Parts: sequence; C-alpha cells; structure tokens
Amino acid sequence: MVITVPDSYADVVERLCGEFDGRVPLQRVTQIVRQCCREARGSDSPADPNPPGLEGLARQRLLAVSTGERTDSEGEVS
Repeated sequence: MVITVPDSYADVVERLCGEFDGRVPLQRVTQIVRQCCREARGSDSPADPNPPGLEGLARQRLLAVSTGERTDSEGEVS
C-alpha cells in the first residue's frame, strides 16, 4: 500500500529553484511562490500551505521573469 503525501510549500520552492537555477535568484523564486500562494489560496482555505494550482502559477510567472518579460514588483506578468 502506497500512501501519497501532498507536497509541502518547501517542496514546491525547492523544485522551482532547481528548475530555474541560474536564471532566477532564490530570493525571487521564493517571493513569487509566496505571492502565488496567497492568490491561489484565495478565501477558500487560508490554512492550506500549498493550494491547488500553486506550482503551475508560480512556474508561469518564473518563466516570464527568466525570459525577460515585464513583471510587477509582486511577480505578476504585465
């Protein structure tokens, strides 16, 4: 029997840091993941540290940052 445990917030940050290593600094990855977490969480479940859609949203924003697309101070693509 295999029990799956949902990824933690730290797992998401670690994966994205590895994926964008050398293109986006750790501090920026963390900032964008934190902002995306707030947005993905919405008002549904404020206690959920890793809401559905977090990693995909953060990856999309990090890709924009890594390719030089303009973003605002919170990491949102303009």
